[in-house]
Amino acid sequence: MILRKTKKRLYIFAKCVAYKDFLCYTAFNKTDLDIQIYELLGAGYYIFVSRIFGKNCNDNAVIALRGDIMSFDQRKREEIRKYILSKVALRDKDFVAKTMDNFGVTRLYMEEFIREAIRDEVIAEEPGMPCQYRLIEHIKEQQIDRKQNQQEEDRLYAQYIEKELNGCNENARRIWQYTCAEILNNAIEHSQGDRICIIVRTNALYSSVVIVDNGVGIFQTLVEYMKENGWENPNSEDALIELYKGKITSDSSRHSGEGIFFSSKAMTEFGIWSDAKIYKFGYGQAPDVIEHRLLAYASRLQDIGTLVMMTLENETSRKLSEVFDMYTDIDEGFIRTSIAVKEACLSGEPVARSQARRICNRLDEFKEVILDFSRVEVMGQGFADEIFRVFALEHPQVTLRPVNMIPEVVRMIRHVSRGQIPGNVCLPGYSH
Repeated sequence: MILRKTKKRLYIFAKCVAYKDFLCYTAFNKTDLDIQIYELLGAGYYIFVSRIFGKNCNDNAVIALRGDIMSFDQRKREEIRKYILSKVALRDKDFVAKTMDNFGVTRLYMEEFIREAIRDEVIAEEPGMPCQYRLIEHIKEQQIDRKQNQQEEDRLYAQYIEKELNGCNENARRIWQYTCAEILNNAIEHSQGDRICIIVRTNALYSSVVIVDNGVGIFQTLVEYMKENGWENPNSEDALIELYKGKITSDSSRHSGEGIFFSSKAMTEFGIWSDAKIYKFGYGQAPDVIEHRLLAYASRLQDIGTLVMMTLENETSRKLSEVFDMYTDIDEGFIRTSIAVKEACLSGEPVARSQARRICNRLDEFKEVILDFSRVEVMGQGFADEIFRVFALEHPQVTLRPVNMIPEVVRMIRHVSRGQIPGNVCLPGYSH
C-alpha cells in the first residue's frame, strides 16, 4: 500500500516538474515514514521528495526540485541568465547549445527560460533572424530647445535621464550621474548650440545614453583653443589625439579638461562623433563595434555638432572611485594617462616619427603614461625610437608603460634602445 502511494505521488510530481522549476506540494495523507527518493526522469530531471513528516505536523511538505537547478545557487543562476541574454544580444544562433554545453543545463530548462523571458517582456521572438529572439529595448527620446529650457545639467539629468535608469544598480547610477553631468555641461557651456537631443535606451543587460548638440563641434572647439595657445596649424586629428590624453579644455579658467577622459574610462562603451572624426573607448568591446554604432546614429540624426554615445552594464561591478584611483593621486591629482596607440594613429599603423611626436606632445604633464598597443601589428623604427628613446631620455621623470604588445612590438622597442632601455621605460620581462 505504501509503495503504491509513493509511486502515485512520484507520478504526480513528474507531471508537475515539467512545468515548474520549484514545486511545493502538500500531501493529504499523513504518514510516520521518512522518505528520501531520487528518481531520474527523461532529459536529466531529478525529483527529490525531501521528507514526509509525522502526525504532529499540520502540513506534510513534499518538495520537488528540478535536477539542473538543484546544484545551482542564486549567483550561478544569475550567471546563466546573463550569459543567455548576452548571447541573444549578440544574435548568436547557437546560444541554446552553448548554454547547455557551458553550464550543463537541459534543453527543457532552456525552453522554460525562454518562455519566462518572453512572458516577462525581457526578450521577444524574431522569426527569420538567425537567433530567433532579441532583447526587448525601451527607448525614450527628448528634444530640448535651449532658448526655452535653460536648466543646468543636473536638472536635465534628473528630468530626462535618471528616471529611465531604474534597472541599474547603485554603482551604475553613480557613474551615470557623473558622466551625463559632464557631457551635458559640455553641450551647455562649450558647444555654442541651441538644441540638445537626449536618447535613453535600456534593456535587461545594458543602458545607453546618447547626447547630441547642434553646436560647433568638440574637435573644432579644441582646434580654436590650440591655435590660440601655440599649436602650429592644428586640425581635428590633432584635437582628437589631445583628447585621448586628457587635461585639455577650451576653457582652462573654469574647467580641468578631465571630464571626457574619466567618463570614457567609466563606461563599457564610450564614443564621440564630430566633424567626421571618432573618439572611442570600450572595455571588452571591439572599437570597430563602437564606431559602427556611432555611425548608425550619425547617419540618422541631423545637424550634429557633437554626438556622444555611452553604454554601461545595468549591474556593473565597476565603481567610479576605482576609475579615479587608477589615474589620480590624492595629493597630486591627475598624474597618469592611458593612450590607445591604434586609435591615436589615425593615418594607419604607428610607423612614423611625426605620429609619435603628436602622441608625445604634453606627455610631460603626467608622471606615468600607459601606451596600449592592442590591435597594433606593426610598429615602425622611427615611431618606436621617437617615444622609447628620444622622449624617454629627454623626460626621465615620466614613466612610460607599454602594454598589450605582440612580440614584434617588444623586439622593436629593444632594437631602438640599442640594448640600453631607458630606466623610465617599464618593458614587461625586462629588469633595469
